Amino acid sequence: MNNLVAFCALLVAAVSAYNFEDPDFNILLSDDLEELSSGVASFSHPRSRRDDEAVNDKDKCHHRKRWGELCCAEDVMAKMRDVEKDLKRECFKEVVGKDKHEKFDPFNCETMDQRKKQIVCVIQCVGQKKDLLDTEGNPKEEEFRSFLKESFSSESWLAALQDKVISTCLDEGKNATANRDASDSTSCNPAGIKIAHCLHREIQLNCPADQIKDEKSCARLQERLKRRDFFHPPPPPGAFDEPDN
Repeated sequence: MNNLVAFCALLVAAVSAYNFEDPDFNILLSDDLEELSSGVASFSHPRSRRDDEAVNDKDKCHHRKRWGELCCAEDVMAKMRDVEKDLKRECFKEVVGKDKHEKFDPFNCETMDQRKKQIVCVIQCVGQKKDLLDTEGNPKEEEFRSFLKESFSSESWLAALQDKVISTCLDEGKNATANRDASDSTSCNPAGIKIAHCLHREIQLNCPADQIKDEKSCARLQERLKRRDFFHPPPPPGAFDEPDN
């Protein structure tokens, strides 16, 4: 099983220039894709999902294990997702060619690769419809800055960080475009998803103490984000001990 996952990860990294190695961000992507592919327009706020989970706490099998909640900015991030939901649904149909997916084998590398390509393309499509990405999927810097500054303006602490966060994430988007495999005409530009992931990471890493809802959960999330080594757990105790003579 580990070999299959490793092989699929390498395959996707090769074709999309985005490695999908951040499980916390993958949860957000998976939620979007599940809602789009099922044809259900839920896009619920994280707090609403937590309330639902509390009500159904006795029925654990109906809820996926989450990697932890966001440290902060739930309202801002949820609002950005809600604003985009109709565009995402429209783009999903354009990319996939239909309103929803058929059932698929989650252990099939080819299917996994296809799904990941599709989410990259959906995000590119949304960015283009919002005039944040050009026809090739490259970031339009001035438009992106204006959009993000407006999105962040409702939170004074976030507005104070905006120049640093925006510059960092635009640079990552540009680098993703520069490292793109131009020989693969079927792949979309990863700049959009790289910027989206960067915004998720940088905002969570820079949450001020008075905005953090759950300190322990946030500390674990921030440690994963700082390591950028999401799928490599720490070695077991004694792994590096010198052998007895």
